[in-house]
Amino acid sequence: MNRVVRRVQNARRGGLRIQLDTLMARTSGLYGEGAAPRVVRFGLRTAPLRANTVSSAPQGAREPSYPHTIDVIRARLRQMIKAEPPSIELRASTCSRLHLPEYPVRAFLDGDTIRLGPAIAVYAMPGATSLFGPQTRLFADMAILAREAHVDFFVLAPGRLRARNQETRAYRYYPGRSKWVLEDCPWPDFVWRRTVLRPARVREMMSRDEELLLATSVFGTLPRQKSEKWLLHNVLSSAPGVQPFLPPMYPIRSAEDVLQAVKVLGDVYVKPARGTQGQKITRVVALHPGYLLLKEAQRNRGGEILKDDEALLRRFTVATSGLSWIAQGTVELMRTVTGAPIDLRFLVQARPGGQADCTGSVARVGRPDAVTTNLHTGAQAFSLTAVEQYLHREQISQFRHGVRTGRTAALAAFSAVAADHPSLTELGVDVALDRFGRAYILEVNPCPGRQMFRLIDPEVRRLSLQRVLEYAVFSTGFHLIAKGEGGA
Repeated sequence: MNRVVRRVQNARRGGLRIQLDTLMARTSGLYGEGAAPRVVRFGLRTAPLRANTVSSAPQGAREPSYPHTIDVIRARLRQMIKAEPPSIELRASTCSRLHLPEYPVRAFLDGDTIRLGPAIAVYAMPGATSLFGPQTRLFADMAILAREAHVDFFVLAPGRLRARNQETRAYRYYPGRSKWVLEDCPWPDFVWRRTVLRPARVREMMSRDEELLLATSVFGTLPRQKSEKWLLHNVLSSAPGVQPFLPPMYPIRSAEDVLQAVKVLGDVYVKPARGTQGQKITRVVALHPGYLLLKEAQRNRGGEILKDDEALLRRFTVATSGLSWIAQGTVELMRTVTGAPIDLRFLVQARPGGQADCTGSVARVGRPDAVTTNLHTGAQAFSLTAVEQYLHREQISQFRHGVRTGRTAALAAFSAVAADHPSLTELGVDVALDRFGRAYILEVNPCPGRQMFRLIDPEVRRLSLQRVLEYAVFSTGFHLIAKGEGGA
């Protein structure tokens, strides 16, 4: 049975007292039954309990073996209820060796081992102008929630794994000082990857890190090798509940593939196979003769006209080299009264017990001449209710129908991807609505941001972080703690 660990700041110079309930104490042998715990573990590190602990048990807990009459059983229960729970106290040197945080974490008994945790690592790149760039505030807010949930939380940058020592070098946040501190931390029980791009200088290092973490920790984010748009399209296409919501897609390996996709579909978006926050996307429209190319940077200049197939091939021969690309059939988006395109983002998250839920949804409204509706290319976020004021009256029912259908599609997409990666914690699902309100899944984002929710509904943002922590606790086995328990 799980219990919260209570840190005793002034006892034994900063030691740690693990208070056990009666059932756990009896199971562990402190009340005279079973085998006493011999090891304490945090992350992958362990320490023997012998010579490091002081145990206490209520007086009279050991009784001779009498026939188990109802009176004897009742007497024992009364004694157990009144008794002060026993405890195991770790010395400060043991706490330091295990790299325990300064605040209470959880514990449960696993055979002869007391497991402490969980230790949750966010895997993220350092920022250029702040510690973790635009995610710094997000991580600080999540660190505060982790303390309240009795969960160890730290941010791990590429190259900071110390596999030989079964530890990491990572950043913990101290709210009282509003400060991040680089210190020795445990090997994580759970990893939440928050990296999208991989700079060339650390690409191999990040691949090695992910391989190690996948082998030793619960990896809550879709692994990078499974995150390419074409691979995800194949996973989604195989799910009967998702396939009807997918626009046609082709893998692009050469300029000839782009030409073939445009000839078949007539209007496509050519995108990098990995997310780039709306950048490097080109819309290609067949004009008969010639082609129109539209890019976000050229939207005010009417795009670029290519007169024939040869011009298109020359244009994409260089553009398609070096990266993996896809071509996706264009969905003519529903537009506001001013002609601005609209699409939807659903944040779908796993819940303890294996179910998924849509934690939040938001509408993104691009500029009338925009190529994409990404916030990084100038779109704005609106609540689903607020955006209706910008629609024609006859569009509102179609929009609401599209929202309901889109939410169903997003949940089905999560289930399909989670079947391939059971520890999946969340996905951002981008859904297009055409002018009739029909829903199409544009893409799924394994590392969805929170900026839109911070702008329109901070409570949804907070809930989305809390749910990541809840699922991390559940997936690592620390979820059986009684509601309302807390550390001293």
